Amino acid sequence: MSKKEITLSQVVTWFLTIIAVVISATSGIYQLNQSKRYSDNTNKILINSAKLAEYDLDLMIYKIDNGGDETLDYGQFRFQLDSLQQNFETIEAINPTSLSKNQAMNYQVYRQNLNAVIYKATSYVNALRVNQTETPKDTDKLHVDLGARQNFYQGVGSSLNVIKSDLKVLENNKSLYDQDYKKNSKILEEQK
Repeated sequence: MSKKEITLSQVVTWFLTIIAVVISATSGIYQLNQSKRYSDNTNKILINSAKLAEYDLDLMIYKIDNGGDETLDYGQFRFQLDSLQQNFETIEAINPTSLSKNQAMNYQVYRQNLNAVIYKATSYVNALRVNQTETPKDTDKLHVDLGARQNFYQGVGSSLNVIKSDLKVLENNKSLYDQDYKKNSKILEEQK
C-alpha cells in the first residue's frame, strides 16, 4: 500500500467528521437564532404588557371621572386590579436567564415597575373604600369626593406615567435602566 492510497475507513472517518462539524455548526446557529427570537418575543410581550397596563389604569381614571359617589363600588375596580395582576403573572413566566444582558435588565426593571404600579393602584383603590376595616367586597361603596378623586388621580396618574414612559422606551428598543435608574443613581452619588 502506498501513501497515496486512501482506505475506506479513512473516507468514512473524514465523512463522519465533516458531518459532525456541520451538525455542530447548524446546532450553534439554531441556538443563537432561538435565543434572539426569545429575546425579540420577550420585548414584544413587555410592550404588550405595558399597553394592557396603560389601558387598565386609563379605565380606572375614566371610571373615577364618570362615576358618582352613589354609583361606584369596589367590584368595578377589582376587575382592573385583577387584570393588572394577571398581566404581572404573565411577565413572571419569562425566563430572564435566556435573555441577552440588556434585555434581561429591561425585563427586571419593567417587572419591578409593573409590580410597584399594581401595589400603588391597589392602595389608591382601597383608600376610596368607605369601610376599610373589612376585607374588600365587590359591593363595597367607594367614597369619591373631590379630595379623594385628586388623591386617586395623583397616585394612579403617576403610575400611568411610569407605564407610558416604559412603553416608549421598550418600543424604541432602549434601556429602561438608563432611563429609570442611571440618572437617579448619579443624583444620589452627587448628594453624598
